[in-house]
Amino acid sequence: MSTNYDLIVIGSGPAGYEGAIYASQLGMKVALVEKEQWLGGTCLNVGCIPAKSMLQSALMYEKAKKFASYGVKIAGADNPELDFPQVNKRRDEIVKTMTNGVGFLMKKNKVDVIRGFGSIVAKGQVEVNADGKKTNYTCKNILIATGSRARHLPHIKVDGKNIVTSEEIWAFDKVPETMAVLGGGVIGCEFASAYGRYGTKVTILEMAEQICPTEDHETAAELTKALKKQNCEVLTSTKTKSIVAKGNKVEVQIEGENSVRTFDKVLLSVGRSPNVENIGLEKVGIKLDERGFIPVDLKTYQTNIAGIYAVGDVLSTPQLAHTGSAEALYAVDIIAGKKRHPINYLTNPAAIYTYPEIASIGHTENQLKKSGRAYKAAKFPFSAVAKARIDDIAEGFVKILVDPKYGEVLGVHIVNTKASEMISEFALGNNLEMTIEELAHTIHPHPTVSEIIKEAAHAAMGHPINM
Repeated sequence: MSTNYDLIVIGSGPAGYEGAIYASQLGMKVALVEKEQWLGGTCLNVGCIPAKSMLQSALMYEKAKKFASYGVKIAGADNPELDFPQVNKRRDEIVKTMTNGVGFLMKKNKVDVIRGFGSIVAKGQVEVNADGKKTNYTCKNILIATGSRARHLPHIKVDGKNIVTSEEIWAFDKVPETMAVLGGGVIGCEFASAYGRYGTKVTILEMAEQICPTEDHETAAELTKALKKQNCEVLTSTKTKSIVAKGNKVEVQIEGENSVRTFDKVLLSVGRSPNVENIGLEKVGIKLDERGFIPVDLKTYQTNIAGIYAVGDVLSTPQLAHTGSAEALYAVDIIAGKKRHPINYLTNPAAIYTYPEIASIGHTENQLKKSGRAYKAAKFPFSAVAKARIDDIAEGFVKILVDPKYGEVLGVHIVNTKASEMISEFALGNNLEMTIEELAHTIHPHPTVSEIIKEAAHAAMGHPINM
């Protein structure tokens, strides 16, 4: 294996491995440094992918209870049994298959994978520590893509058994009877939705006035109603005084309550912290911002040190896998001398894979109100869409926020089981500066769930057709 490269990427999550592949495809000699035994980062191994597998099992468990309504009679279907070990087995098999796939892609694209902890020792130099054996590598450029980890709180001791984060919850070998979820953001709500449907009595504790605080207030309210039907208690504007493991239980003291609540498990889901420690930033003069992220020029993703770039969760941009991947491909283009239009983060879609899902892009209604910008809002319900009723996913709506003068789409918020699959049309439309009229006049196939996009666009123009 060589010790000299055009580009060394530190971290093999979606941003890191996709950036490495693309750089190699552009003709660069590339190495990818990874400290874990697996490739794919948090997202593939202990994050996005295993979580979505757990959610899919919860969805199928729910659907099994409704087989008779479809005209499918199966003995015992009225009371299906959840095989939790099989839920975990299926999840792990999917992760293994996808992780092996990343390894195959590294070989296919001639990317050298270097195992060990990578740190920058000087400009153009990376040291890799593999179980105490240190090797130095030189390169023209460095791409930092070290990702993030579950954030801990100083007054809560995570024991990995009864008090866990999203990185230890996979060790559960049975469905707990009760679980408190501290933090009603994306991760907290997804696990609450899954375990609530498995049968766990879940209590979500959120400090903000609504769950999913970055989402539109109407979509958050709709999700709150749905979670309450899934065995979840939702407490907003709520703080805890103490969370302490006592034997096989966890005692939670909520501010304003005299009694202590007892749970089998507590999931700590209060955000993520960037992995910026011990990677040599101080050695080359890269200083973190006030929130602990790496500052970069968003037109290049280069740090204040020439030849050192950073992307993904180590930045203060949205901590989303697809965002990190987009930043990595952009940075590689810049390194290769290509010209690119800067990423417009307002066209960056987000999705929460609860039941139903939430997906969004652009501004929320409250953001527009606070900014004083003129807008008009329109909603169209999935209950008015035939295919949504056929597929038994008639819950939720599409909400569009539009500039009343120019027809610019300012924000889109979807609540539905198919929300994550539908938001990309709006991402493409916003990138192409499509107006609401152009969206309404785009022919959509019938019957489909996605034709609600056309219907919602017509509603935003003041003439809803099928409502």
